[in-house]
This record gives sequence, C-alpha cells and structure tokens, in this order.
Amino acid sequence: MVTEIKLWEINEGKLIPSNISLTEAGRTETDDLEKWIRNNPGLLGEEIVLIGEQVMTKRGPLDFLGIDRSGNLVIIELKRDRLHREVLAQAIDYASDLASWDLERLNAECEKHTGKRIEECLSENLDLDDEALEEISINNFQKILLVGTSVDESLERMIEWLSDNYDMGINVLIFKYTQTKSGDEIIAKTTIIPEEIEQEKSQRRQRKIYAERHILRREFWTQLLEKINKKSNLFSRISPGVYYWIGTGAGKSGIGYNFVVYNNESGCEIYLDRGKEYVNPNINKERFDKLISSKEEIESKLGFSIKWERLDNKRASRIGIRFSDGGVRDKEKWDTTQDRMIEKMIKIEEVFREYIRKLE
Repeated sequence: MVTEIKLWEINEGKLIPSNISLTEAGRTETDDLEKWIRNNPGLLGEEIVLIGEQVMTKRGPLDFLGIDRSGNLVIIELKRDRLHREVLAQAIDYASDLASWDLERLNAECEKHTGKRIEECLSENLDLDDEALEEISINNFQKILLVGTSVDESLERMIEWLSDNYDMGINVLIFKYTQTKSGDEIIAKTTIIPEEIEQEKSQRRQRKIYAERHILRREFWTQLLEKINKKSNLFSRISPGVYYWIGTGAGKSGIGYNFVVYNNESGCEIYLDRGKEYVNPNINKERFDKLISSKEEIESKLGFSIKWERLDNKRASRIGIRFSDGGVRDKEKWDTTQDRMIEKMIKIEEVFREYIRKLE
C-alpha cells in the first residue's frame, strides 16, 4: 500500500526529516503543480503525450487530457492535497463522456493545445513511424490517472480492486514536494500500480486489436488481389498480408506501387524510398522533384488529380490518391472500394511507367 512518501535531508551525516508540504510552501495546484506537469509531462509517465488542458466535458473542465502510445486516452485529474474517494467518481464521469469523442473532436482539442494533430504529436514525442501510427486505435480505451500528494486508504483500496479484478486502466500518482534548509526544492513521485504493469495492460489490449485487424486486412487483400489479377499482372506475385498496405515494384529500385487501406479510407500511391544510404543527397526528393515537374502533363493523362507529397521532414516521398468514403471497417463497401482502387492503380501505373523509367 503506497500512501506516503517520506524524505530526509542529509546534513553532516545526519538524516533530517524534510516535511515542508506543497501548501506550506505557498505552492498551489493551479499555479505550480499544473505548471510543472505542463512544462514537464514526463512527470506523468514516459509514454503519455498531453493533447489538452482544461478540456471542457459534460462533467466540467478536465485538468489534462493525454494519450499513450497505444492510442488510449488518459484522463488526468489533479489535487494539490490528499486524494479522496470522491475524485474517482469525478474522473469516471469525465471518462464516460470522452469515450464517445471521435477522432475529429479529439484532433480539434489537440490542435488547440499543441497546434498539431494527434498523429503528429505521437510521431514527434514517441518516435512512431507511419506503420506504427496506423496500427494505433485512437480512443478504444480510456485510462484514469489521479494526481495528488497523498491518497485516502479507501481510494487506494478501490483503485487496486478495479485494476486487479476488472483490468481497468487506472492509477494514482503521488508527488512529494519539499524544500531543503538551503531552499532547494525537490519533487519525488510514486504510483499505486507500477507503471510497467499499466503499460503491459495497454500492450495486451493493443495486441488483441492487432489480431482482429490483421484478420480483417488479410481478408480484404485476398479479395482485392483476386480481382486485380484478373485485369492486370502488376500484383500477380504479391500475397495478401496483414498490414495497411501491400506493394509491388515499379521497375526502378526504391519505387513501388502501393495499395493502402485504413479504418475508414483507402487509396493508391507511388512510394519513393531508396533507403537510408541514399539520403545525402536524397534521391527520393530528386526523383519526386523530377516527376512533379511534369505534374500537369501527368494529371491530364490520368484524367484525375492526385496528391503530391514531398514529405520534407521524412526520408521518403509519396504520390497518390485517397478515398475517404470506405475503409477496411466498411465491409459492406469492400466491393466498391476495391473496384475503385484497382481502376485507379491500373491507370496510375499505365501513365507513370515511362516517367519512372527515365528517372536516375
């Protein structure tokens, strides 16, 4: 049972209890504890990215809203003193509202707080690549993190019971603030549930989502490949996979034709990535610039517009088209989605073939 952190100052070989509290030092939740967390979100845990502050819910304003590397929302409620059992009901109320928020609403909150969308924040803060980001399911689960300087025994007991018996993502983070005689300020922290146990819970849930999604994607790709192989030999040597993309070579090293399918959208693309040994100078950007110099001519031959993504902050570049009205989750739309993907891919390969052949 973790109810109190005790600190001592070592002075000339003697241990002197350090008992000055947050409130006794004139510190406040709003002016200090929130500021420390805002400026140092790592205090909450290594895998939590803050995407909102004073987020308005049906229950009222939530102190902080975070997200972890598995896409779980983290409801963070702060109290500058002891955490009482009532704060649990408050946090569950927040979670019950946020559970219904869709990605668009969450992105709006994230952009208001960070100026960026959720995927950008996860990529930058947790070093996730495109494939890892696509595997994340945003807001499938909600976690609760209660933050204070101590905790009631009854609340601690409830937290452990919910975690152990219902596998609920819930924890208490306890900060201990003190000042030394010389005026130095110190913060220590501990949790009721070890952080590694909470991370394992998130990973276990995510593995279950992966398994279900992989089965669905393999079925989607099997059906699509059967169709395209009746019309073209482009993907004749490709087997159905479990990831969000399948690709085939474009006749030039480092360039491929990819089909992509996400939860709610799909597309076709030309992906340019020669590898890390070709980044200085970056041959992918050189090839992209050469192709885009013929943009008007290419799109005229295609008969439709495509998206040209140089991706200056990444090694690769991408050219393609996306459809936002059908993805792997919309099984009743698979036939329409796949037929459109195949039609566009065959045309893209037909038009780009000669332009790619002329590249270095």
